[in-house]
Amino acid sequence: MDIFDEMLNKTPKEKFIEIIKNGNLGALEKTFDNFFAEYIAMIELLEQQKINDKDVKKFILENDELIKERQNDIFIGLGAEILGYEG
Repeated sequence: MDIFDEMLNKTPKEKFIEIIKNGNLGALEKTFDNFFAEYIAMIELLEQQKINDKDVKKFILENDELIKERQNDIFIGLGAEILGYEG
């Protein structure tokens, strides 16, 4: 099995972890700065709408499959962003 076949057989999470392990530090910093800024903004907006941690946890439990799909989207997106900064 060559490297291309090996990459195709990995989950988005596994690929993302490889990118983090081997990524350029500057690209990682930029990507995570942006990601955490968005995360903080979302938390603040939820709090303004009176949506609390309990509501979020309930949503996660009730929408497990959706959450897993979105996690894969995030792993792919962040990985592409990191690699984009490196290029």
